[in-house]
Amino acid sequence: MTTIQKREHNRYPVSISCELIVSSQRLHAEMKNLSGGGAAIVFERSLTAGEVLTVSFFLTEDGIEDPERSPFECAASVRWSKPVGARGFEAGLQFLSPSSDQRELLKDFLKQAG
Repeated sequence: MTTIQKREHNRYPVSISCELIVSSQRLHAEMKNLSGGGAAIVFERSLTAGEVLTVSFFLTEDGIEDPERSPFECAASVRWSKPVGARGFEAGLQFLSPSSDQRELLKDFLKQAG
């Protein structure tokens, strides 16, 4: 029997640098997809499912940051993590309680990406 997984949010492929704050350390990651509810990142080390961290990134247009736009910063929960060869690890993040402003920021950005 095949299980079909319905996602609440469409995912969009992106290439966005982001920062993670994990156990009081600020670390760099690369975002590979983004949705209204979370993101997939490539990271240098494994993360633990259930771990809570802060993710921060600028939503760019054609790879250029808008100096008028604030970065998106939100607490996120690690949903899964797996090794991806020589690149390190990939992890899925679920945004935890983004503000209405943050949701609008994401919604506007994802409209352009779609």
